Amino acid sequence: MGHGLETGDGSMIGLGILLVLVILIAVVVYASFRSMQGTEQVRSMADAAPTRLQGSIRRWVDADLIDEEQARAIENFEDLRQPPSTPPRVSPAIEALAYVGGVLLTVGVGMLVGRFWDDMNVVAHLSIVGAVGAGAGIAGRSIGESDPVARRLRGFLWMSSAIAFGALAGLVAYGIFDRRGEPVAFATSMTAAFTSVIFWNLRDRVLQHLVTFISLVVATGVGIAWIASVNPSAWIGIAYWVLGAVWAMAAWRRWIPPDVIGFPLGVALTLIGAGVTGGRYDWLAPLLGLATAAAWTALGIGVNEVLALAPGVLGIFVYLPWTLASFFGESLGAPVIVTLSGLLLLTVVAVLWRRRAHGAQIGDLWGGHFGSTAHL
Repeated sequence: MGHGLETGDGSMIGLGILLVLVILIAVVVYASFRSMQGTEQVRSMADAAPTRLQGSIRRWVDADLIDEEQARAIENFEDLRQPPSTPPRVSPAIEALAYVGGVLLTVGVGMLVGRFWDDMNVVAHLSIVGAVGAGAGIAGRSIGESDPVARRLRGFLWMSSAIAFGALAGLVAYGIFDRRGEPVAFATSMTAAFTSVIFWNLRDRVLQHLVTFISLVVATGVGIAWIASVNPSAWIGIAYWVLGAVWAMAAWRRWIPPDVIGFPLGVALTLIGAGVTGGRYDWLAPLLGLATAAAWTALGIGVNEVLALAPGVLGIFVYLPWTLASFFGESLGAPVIVTLSGLLLLTVVAVLWRRRAHGAQIGDLWGGHFGSTAHL
């Protein structure tokens, strides 16, 4: 009886997935049809424009407004200014459906493999995961970067490949070298970071940037927890702070693109790392956090950069009350702590307002050191 219920439940789930797919396909077909109609309309208008211009030029010649030499000059000039024809763009709906199909395929294959995973040996495990990593990497390499859709799809495939190769390294540490816990996690994260750096190749690839950064953060924390025998949280926090500062400054110098992604990631990690340094040294976390937040705020004010100013102000809001409470406790009381915090933040606002009054475009901070983010 139980087996029959499970079979029935599985059938209902399958029918539900099929219904969702039918709806998605219908929506995509409709959206693609409307997009094609719009594209054809724009294309027909573009094709008709030269004809209308040609007719106008002929009427100007007939009316003796311009001569034939001027007419040819105008025609040649307008022909040169016509934009080149571009290939049709992939509809966002089709792109989204491709991702949904890829996720469903991955989940389905994972479920099938999961049924027989325990019955396989280590070599089979490594072969399956390695094939996934290699296949995703080769597929991403074959796609190219001819348009934004191709770049996004390549980034997605290479992200999947880096994760798969990381899992492969973890399986090697677990299944062959009989390691557990931190060594497995360290091997997984470091391999994912290394593979993602290869795919990244220091270009404007957001997903590869994120995978590398997150993998390095995980590897740093796991590695220190693995080797540190005394107060690992303090060492992890300091390591995070150093990694974040280096990452932010490297992005600031545009060594690790896209800089508009790398810089806020590094800034955020310095603020998080300062908080992690607590534990045995309770006084270190609030002081380091407050100093870090003040430094980023000063940088943001100095160069009109909101990517440094916003997290810096937020860090002050968090770490200033923490610092006052840690060193003065209840002697000053909560009202005084809140008052001092508010005064400091209002001071920052006053400085910004004065800079705006003297011509600084505070409302256009996105156009500071990092410029526009439209390329993302």
